[in-house]
Parts: sequence; C-alpha cells; structure tokens
Amino acid sequence: MNEYSMPYEIRWSDIDANGHVNYAAYIDAAGDLRYHFFKEHGFPTERFQELGIGPVYTAMNVRFFREVRFGETVTITYLLAGLSPLGARWRVHHDVLKANGKKAVAIELEGTILDLTSRKPVQPMPELLEIFTQIPRVKEFEELSETH
Repeated sequence: MNEYSMPYEIRWSDIDANGHVNYAAYIDAAGDLRYHFFKEHGFPTERFQELGIGPVYTAMNVRFFREVRFGETVTITYLLAGLSPLGARWRVHHDVLKANGKKAVAIELEGTILDLTSRKPVQPMPELLEIFTQIPRVKEFEELSETH
C-alpha cells in the first residue's frame, strides 16, 4: 500500500491550553494535505471555486495515541478508505506520525461534494472523480453506497 504524505511542522497556533496540539489543527492540516494532492493532480482550489463546489465532511472519527507538541514535525498520510461508484460519497484515512514513525493520531473522515449554490450534495464531474480514483487506497477499501 503506497500512500501520499507530507511533513507538517507544528505551529504555536496549533497548540491548546494543555500544551499539545488542538484536535482541530489535525483536521485542518489533513485538509491542506488533500488540497495539495488535488492541486498536484490538476484540480487546484480555484477549480473547485470555478465550478461552485466544495468537499464537506459528513462524519469524522479521530483517535489520539501520543501527544504532539509545539515545534515537532510530523508526517501526515492520506489514503482513500471508501468511495461510491459515482463519487457522491467518499471516506479517507489519515495517520499523523511522529518523527520516530510512531502513530500519534488516526483520522477517518467521510464526506461528499457540496454544490455551493443549492447547498445540496452532488456527484463530482468525471475529471474530479478521476482524481479520486488516483488516491492511494487502504487495504480494506470499501465501495460505499451513493446515499447515506
């Protein structure tokens, strides 16, 4: 299983009152990673804006294993865990790995593509669906139904 990944340096603004990374910073960093993937595959954020669409979360599950603190550099991975045949629903998996390779956080997100005018879920156009098919997959990849 190959994976897409990138390093992420923990910033002061990522830290909460307990001195470790605020959970929302992990969600935001994983979102940045996905946008990098789409940009590298010919679908930058401007294309989403031109089409009046955007990805939205419908569910999330985050598990914490180890603390991460200010100044650490972690690696965030990106794998496709599920996709419906027409792309109306998707599920992704991210691991946040410490410099020693140990898993600090596991993130599982489900989502859809939202039409920003109608505010309703839509199927992605073929060019976007093609990029979804290029995301490396987890071993236990699941074909999802088109509706929840």
